[in-house]
Amino acid sequence: MPGKTKKGNVVGAVDIAAIRTAVADYMESEGCSCCQDVNAHKQHEKVLAKMLRVKAYSDKSGYDFRRYRTSPKGRKKNDAKKEKE
Repeated sequence: MPGKTKKGNVVGAVDIAAIRTAVADYMESEGCSCCQDVNAHKQHEKVLAKMLRVKAYSDKSGYDFRRYRTSPKGRKKNDAKKEKE
């Protein structure tokens, strides 16, 4: 049975890591900027990042979805531990 965190989030009902990876894979494959609605993309990115607890880049240029894709390049060994947080 799913439990609840202090913030009221349901835990155990869905596999957040799998959803986060699926979204990251989708974002990775979106294509070039000439074919997308940049403003809508930024709004959706912010919503998804908040929902999935994806941290913003330190320079505030966006969110680090890339670290959750299926086979990220340059991933540090300790990132897998951070991912479970």
